[in-house]
Amino acid sequence: MSRPLDQQERAMDLVKETMRALAFLSRWPVSPQWFEDYTGSLHDTARGFPLAGLIIALPPALVILLGSAFDMPEFVTALLLVTTSIIVTGALHEDGLADVADGFYGGKPLERRLEIMKDSAIGSYGTLALIISVLLRTALYTDVLTELSPISSIAVLAGTEAASRALLVKFWQTLPSARKGGVSDRAGTPTLAAANFALILGTVAFALSYGAAAGPLALIIPACLTGLVFFGFSALCREKIGGQTGDTLGAMQQLATLSLLLGLVITL
Repeated sequence: MSRPLDQQERAMDLVKETMRALAFLSRWPVSPQWFEDYTGSLHDTARGFPLAGLIIALPPALVILLGSAFDMPEFVTALLLVTTSIIVTGALHEDGLADVADGFYGGKPLERRLEIMKDSAIGSYGTLALIISVLLRTALYTDVLTELSPISSIAVLAGTEAASRALLVKFWQTLPSARKGGVSDRAGTPTLAAANFALILGTVAFALSYGAAAGPLALIIPACLTGLVFFGFSALCREKIGGQTGDTLGAMQQLATLSLLLGLVITL
């Protein structure tokens, strides 16, 4: 009897982590019951990040269905899809991308870069990074919607949201904290086991969604391209600030999203 009970407890722990991660990663209303006995350590929710990504994909998925039902142009549907994603997440990851662009290229000494990243004001580099990110995602999703059916497009959306957040967790676990007392430092670091668990979940979601939508080749190119982006951005973060911050985690999610979609579009 103990084994089924243990499995149920582990499953419930994962559900709790997912709901807590969802509360942090989005504007979804999450019931306080999921935070009973919660210590407040964000790293304890790391395993749930990919599953939270699947839930975050639901409103943009509805946009795809409505766009198909009303025969809207693919570009309009893609733009509304991206806009909905930004609203659902409260531009959490976009904010990180903008801060990284400003900090990495707007300051020279390490301390100055971290200071710029902490500043809530947005500069030229950050503005341009946001514009490019939104335009690229809109363009890539336009191509996906043009080449694939609405159901396949939703599968790609869900896989992308899950896999990009799994890579965020692995990136978080791999690099040391660059700013003592910062958001990422206070949140702690996911364990290797938790990061690998999240990565496995994200990989499964990616493989099932992209493979079902566009075939085996749609797995190889996006995976290779995203791997290059992951290791390249990790090296850049080590060079620029000596590790990771909360902003770089958001930037990693954005870069992973773009590389996954770009790799898919190349194969279509």
